[in-house]
Formats: sequence, C-alpha cells, structure tokens
Amino acid sequence: MTDGQLVSPEINTEPDAVDYAAKKRHIILMLLAYSAILGVFCIFLPEEDNPLDFVAGLPILLMGISWCFTDAKQHDRRIGKLMKLVLVLFFIVGFPLYIFQTHGIRGFKTLALTTFLVAVMAAIAFSTACAMLYVGDALGLVE
Repeated sequence: MTDGQLVSPEINTEPDAVDYAAKKRHIILMLLAYSAILGVFCIFLPEEDNPLDFVAGLPILLMGISWCFTDAKQHDRRIGKLMKLVLVLFFIVGFPLYIFQTHGIRGFKTLALTTFLVAVMAAIAFSTACAMLYVGDALGLVE
C-alpha cells in the first residue's frame, strides 16, 4: 500500500504464456481415462488379431505423439521430419530416441516414469475389464 492506495498483484497477461506442464498432465490423464474405457470395451472385442485392435490402440499412439510435441515446445525444440516419421511408425523405438535426444541422461527418469504409467494404464484396463465382466455376467450380457 502506498499513500492509501491498494496495489493490485501483477497478473501475467502475456499471450505467449503457455503452461506446457499442465498440457502434458492433461494428456496423461486422458491416457488413464482411455485405459479405463479400453478395459470396458476389450471384453467385447474378438480374441483373434484384427484391424479393430489397431483402431482401439490408435488414440494411445496419438496421445503419445501429442505428448512428445508438447514436450518439444516446452523445451524449445523442434521435432525433425525423420523423428516425426519414426514416432508415427515405430513409437516404441522413436519415443526413447526422442527422450534421450531432448533430455539427455535425465531421459532415464522420464522412461522410468513412462514405464510406470504404462503399468498403471494396464492395471486400470485390467481392473475395468474385470469389473465389466462381473457386471456383464450379473446382468446376463456376457457368458
């Protein structure tokens, strides 16, 4: 307070201020939510491999690539054409390459957290599938 006047706190009104960490957290929450949805629908998918498995996994791939692009913006990096192609076609190989390329040795921590995320996603999908089987059996929807 100066001379009886109230001083308002500074508000960041920059149009360029983007919370990339919040965007990445949002993508991770969407991955977890989709895992729950996938667990519900997986009991209705046929057991043999078919193109529907690819369609069911496509949102996970798209969210993973989206996370990489958000991370690149956060670190002021550019993802080259070859890396984009590798991320789309061979995400399992491209993701660790991207992480080590942008994070260096800290990439081990990121990959460990990613492995934990995949385990949690699998646990969520499994638990929702079991719950759906139980409910479906009780209602007579699943044999």
